[in-house]
Amino acid sequence: VDNLVDYYTETKAQNLAVSGANMAANEIFFNGNWDVGFANLSMDGGKINVGVKAIGTERLVIANGEYGGVTKEVRIRFKPSSFAKFAYYMNLFGGNDIFKTGDTLWGPVHTNGTLGTEGSPVFWGKATSKLGLKMNAPKDPKFYGGYETGVDVPFTFDTTGIPSAAAANGKLFPSGPLDVRLKFNADKTVDWSTRPNDTAPWTVPVNEALDVFAPNGVIWNQKGNLYVSGTVNGKYTIGVGISSGVGSGNVHIEDDLVYRTDPIDDPKCTDMLGVISGNNVVISDNAANHNNVNIHASILATQGGLSVENLQGFPYAGDLYLAGGIIGHQNQDFALTGKSGVVTNGYNLKLKYDERFMVTAPPKFPNSGKFEIVSWYE
Repeated sequence: VDNLVDYYTETKAQNLAVSGANMAANEIFFNGNWDVGFANLSMDGGKINVGVKAIGTERLVIANGEYGGVTKEVRIRFKPSSFAKFAYYMNLFGGNDIFKTGDTLWGPVHTNGTLGTEGSPVFWGKATSKLGLKMNAPKDPKFYGGYETGVDVPFTFDTTGIPSAAAANGKLFPSGPLDVRLKFNADKTVDWSTRPNDTAPWTVPVNEALDVFAPNGVIWNQKGNLYVSGTVNGKYTIGVGISSGVGSGNVHIEDDLVYRTDPIDDPKCTDMLGVISGNNVVISDNAANHNNVNIHASILATQGGLSVENLQGFPYAGDLYLAGGIIGHQNQDFALTGKSGVVTNGYNLKLKYDERFMVTAPPKFPNSGKFEIVSWYE
């Protein structure tokens, strides 16, 4: 009898603590600034007390349930939900935008539009959409990670902290307009140069240690374009501000942009890159990119997406291999195909998800404005 009573009392206290934790999680889901907690909340013959602590950008919820003189505790840790966690995110995805047989995606996939499929594309991570699923015959998509509709992840974020971080202990280029070229080197240096516009010559490249050039890893061009390539050694976020036209605010990838080792093959890879553009991220139409291109990064294009420059005149160039993720406002084309379905211009997209982005992100990479649970202890 004593054991039964003890078990009953402890179970009731535990259930009260879990209830308090769930109620707090619900409040934080709708309002990330909620920190009121609950004090002596009566429920089911017991009491619930919940406190919320801010730990940097994270939140710690401590929920206590009390019943019959027994107290149980549940701790939940939340972190801001980063857009980097997506393997593929498109705010607008509809019309002729579809995933077809032969397309394989790893990691989370989301669109605020209608997710379109044709045949049997494969989704290994969870796929979600706001406006539903449109399947074109033969209707056989493979959602091995599950599919859910009615999910809204607004494409809203605040990038104002990025220039501030670049100015404080990173590298902030003047307000311009100014074009900036960065070539990363495996020895943790960067060759950088500038020009006032796209018809002017580049300045003589300056080689500088990245620990001196941008100690906190944030590199930002306020107005103009950014041209990048090379081998990244360390963790960095690079980008260019929003522009009022199509001629600026773009990041141009001039050649392979990779880590010292491929993060898909090497779980010990410590390098990480975030690329942010005010307009589009563009694969440059040049000789270096006419025979495959490799990118290791999480890419966020705030007004467009990842695209290929001069696609109509671009040759068939093999594979566009991306280890990371693509986040954008609207889907862009990587290839043109002939009547037989064979790519005639551009690339075959090979997108592999860098699973490290599920739990971490490059420095100051934009958040979705929501919090997500990273640990639950009871």
